[in-house]
Amino acid sequence: MFKKVLAIFKRDVKSGIRDFLMIYILLAPFLLAFILKALVPSAGATTINIAVIDSTDVVFVEYLEKYAKVEKFENTDKIMERVGKSDDIFGLVVDNNDYTILQQGNESGLEMLEYIVNAYVNKDIILPIEVTVTDMGWKLSPLKQQGANFLIIFGSVFGGMLIVLSLVEEKMSNTLSAINVTAVSKPEFIAGKGILGFLIPIIGAFATLIILGFTNINFGMVTITVLSIALISVIIGFSIGVVNNEPIGAIASMKTLFIPIMASVFGGIFLAERWHFLLYWSPFYWAYKSMDSILLNEAVWGTVLLHCGVVILITVLVFAVLRKRIIHGLK
Repeated sequence: MFKKVLAIFKRDVKSGIRDFLMIYILLAPFLLAFILKALVPSAGATTINIAVIDSTDVVFVEYLEKYAKVEKFENTDKIMERVGKSDDIFGLVVDNNDYTILQQGNESGLEMLEYIVNAYVNKDIILPIEVTVTDMGWKLSPLKQQGANFLIIFGSVFGGMLIVLSLVEEKMSNTLSAINVTAVSKPEFIAGKGILGFLIPIIGAFATLIILGFTNINFGMVTITVLSIALISVIIGFSIGVVNNEPIGAIASMKTLFIPIMASVFGGIFLAERWHFLLYWSPFYWAYKSMDSILLNEAVWGTVLLHCGVVILITVLVFAVLRKRIIHGLK
């Protein structure tokens, strides 16, 4: 049985590579993740650049590097030459306890640099105020967190799309009906076709997380979550693929999944918590909740398994509705 399933899987891989469909779908999560990474500001990004002399006090330089990017030069003339270039960079020359800021005049962030220097000069002064820091609830960039979550859930559909296109190709070449007179059983055929439906979302999810820098999260939880949400895409992919005879109509039907995905993710982001019950019907909402806690490193196995269990339960109900359609289409 395993050899037959593997043979069907290899055949789909060869077909997908030949038509470049699999390559396009595999590259999509990488490209989207790189685009998102370019849009997300880095936590260590700086808006100010400073040029100092090599002999500047090491402690002061280390202090500056907490707030700015620091470049070192041999002397003041070299600093002046660097400041004169087209980009924004200040020169900072220290002479005993005197700090001189060199600039062209078109740089932005002068006040920020003055505050940084003044804070260092007056570091021993006790201020008559108490400073406290309030956590607003965000552990990382909202765009990075929610963007990664959306890309992973959105990418779960790509595997189903490959199944749809593969089944349509089988129908167009009149090979789908041949499984009834071959040694390959329907369960073996479905299993072989379904492998890509789970493998593509896993590759896409891992690529997205690594590109965006989520390397310290629990990838076991990620795998369980992605597999659970990919299951419903695979089932819907089979139900659409077996009844369509041309790829454009099949893909158009598959795109209807984008509606509940977007409604679930954006609803989870923008709706108040008390209104989230309106999204309980959607398996994508529960996958979103699971991934959100994983990305924030707040997830526990009990909660993740509960959310995935709800996804699978909803998937079973969907399969019960589509089961006859899939079996009839494979005849």
